Amino acid sequence: MDLPDGKAGNPPERTRSVRAGKFSKYLFYALGEIILVVIGILIALQINNNNEKRKERAKEQAFLREINLDFKSNKEQLDSIVAFNKISYHAASRLLAIMKTFDPNDPKITEANAHFADSIGYYNKLTWRNKSFNPKNGTVEALLNSSSFDLISNDTLRRNLISWKDVLSDYLEEEEFGANFLFYEYGPWVHLNFDPDSDNDPDNVKALFSKAHRNFIYKRAGDLNNNITAVREEGILTMINEIIRLTEHASHD
Repeated sequence: MDLPDGKAGNPPERTRSVRAGKFSKYLFYALGEIILVVIGILIALQINNNNEKRKERAKEQAFLREINLDFKSNKEQLDSIVAFNKISYHAASRLLAIMKTFDPNDPKITEANAHFADSIGYYNKLTWRNKSFNPKNGTVEALLNSSSFDLISNDTLRRNLISWKDVLSDYLEEEEFGANFLFYEYGPWVHLNFDPDSDNDPDNVKALFSKAHRNFIYKRAGDLNNNITAVREEGILTMINEIIRLTEHASHD
C-alpha cells in the first residue's frame, strides 16, 4: 500500500506526543527520586551533626567539671598557703620585737625579760617554716596540648586557661626567691653557727642575737610579705576565682 505523500518513514503526531509524555513523566519521577535521596542525605547529615555536637558538648562539660574541681582545690591550697605565710610573717615580726628586749652583753636586761625566752623559740620555729604552692594542672595541660582545647566554647575561659601558665609562673617565681634564701643562704649559715645538740650553748645564744641573724629575720619577713602580696599583685587568685566561676555551671549539670 502506498503511503500518503510526505508521510513516508515519519511516526504519527500522536505517537510522538505519547513518547514525549512518557519521557516527561520519567524525568519528573527521576527528579523526584533524586530530590528525595538528597533530602534523605541532608537529614542524615543533620542528625549526624547533631549527634556529634551532643558528643562534643558532653566532652566539653566533662572537661569543665574537671577544671572546676582542680581549681577549687587550687584555691583551697592557695588560701591555706596565704594563711600559713601570714602566721609566719607575724612570727618574724614578733621575733624581731622580742629580741630587742634582750641583750646578751647585759645580764640584767636579759634577766628582766626572761619571761619572753620561750616565745623566742616558738616564734623562731614559725618564722623559718616553708610551704609551697603545688597546683593541679593535669586537665589544663591535657587540653592545651591536644585538639580537645577546641571543645571549650567560652572565649573568656579559653583566654584564662591559655594565660594560666604565665600567671602561675610569675607567682611561683616569687615563692622560689624565698625558698632559695631559706635553703641556700640561711640554712648553711645555721649549720655553721648553731649546735643542734646543745640548747644552752653560749655560742647558740650569741648566734641567735647576732646582727647576721637579725638581718636574716628581716630578709625572711620581707620574703613572706612579698609572697603574700604576690597572690594579689600577680593576679593568680583572681584568675583562679574567674576560672571557677566560668566552669561552675558545668559542675552542676
